[in-house]
Amino acid sequence: MFRSLGVLFLVACNSGGGQPPTQSTSATPEPATPEPPPPTPVAGAPSLPAPAPAVSASELAGDHTCGAFSSKDFATTDVPLLGDRFRVRFLPSPKIEGTTESVRAVVAKGSASVFVGARELYMQGDATFAGQATKRAAFDGDYDPVTIPARDGVAVVAGLLKAAPANPELVAVAHGWFLTKTKDVLDVAVFASNITSANLAACRLFAQKVLSTVAVGPRTLAYGTGASVETKVSYATFQYVLPVDWILSSNQGIHDFARMTFRRRGVYPDGFVELQLGLDSHPGSWSSPGDPDGTRNGTLFGLDVTWTQTKAVGMVGAWTVSKDVRKRDHAVASILSGSTTGRDAAIQLAQSIVAK
Repeated sequence: MFRSLGVLFLVACNSGGGQPPTQSTSATPEPATPEPPPPTPVAGAPSLPAPAPAVSASELAGDHTCGAFSSKDFATTDVPLLGDRFRVRFLPSPKIEGTTESVRAVVAKGSASVFVGARELYMQGDATFAGQATKRAAFDGDYDPVTIPARDGVAVVAGLLKAAPANPELVAVAHGWFLTKTKDVLDVAVFASNITSANLAACRLFAQKVLSTVAVGPRTLAYGTGASVETKVSYATFQYVLPVDWILSSNQGIHDFARMTFRRRGVYPDGFVELQLGLDSHPGSWSSPGDPDGTRNGTLFGLDVTWTQTKAVGMVGAWTVSKDVRKRDHAVASILSGSTTGRDAAIQLAQSIVAK
């Protein structure tokens, strides 16, 4: 568990993807962006624990240290994260690494380092959010779930590390989730190195102090409007109708590929859907993880394709690389979803997109 949480942020923040999408232009006038539909709880969902107990004001009061780092040194101005989706008070002059989808603010002193990291989940919390987050904040028993009151009415449901790791590497001391004003779920964590049994209690208090400064920022996500949209990526122009529960989260391209990534907002914690697709002259592997789960035939950018479906623990997927080419390019796509219905919706959206 220690290393998996670290990899989650370290890999995501150092990856080359997740760049903000280029400006889209619509072939028809776009109405004002509607609010995405409210999430519907899943019928028959398993029972959930009671919401994690709230951290007391006295526990958050005062200054707390974690090795070489102290909350008394926090800057008086906010650090905006995820493109100002939310803000946090942290140590002065952090190094910001990542994108508007996954980011961390890092401070180092000698061999020690600490960071606050965040991820955009593209999921929405419903009435079960506190229980769902509490269940997951235990991280298979390695963390103590708590609710940390933050600024402007925000409450962070987080797990606090129970035992020091066996090595000095970075570890998540606190890792949790909170809701924005539009019920979007954001993932936030505090990592530190050199955690020992002697300083773990103090580092837990330090991490709580960081998370207690969380406040929602002004940026919101621009989901689809149901209008016809054109997006130019490198040499390709893609035309599509973007449904109200989908968002173009990123795109990238150079002289020999043009790719887009779409996300559909579902219900936390399993309602995620990610669709990556594009044109690629040297596609490599686009396979989704898991065991075989059947195939289906279809078309992508006017080319015949076979979708290879997969299933793994907690997710399903699908992928395809066309055998034929469009000029020099193969049509490629890969899907990850928390459900088969989400996978079906992603395939439907992919096959509706036209490359001009």
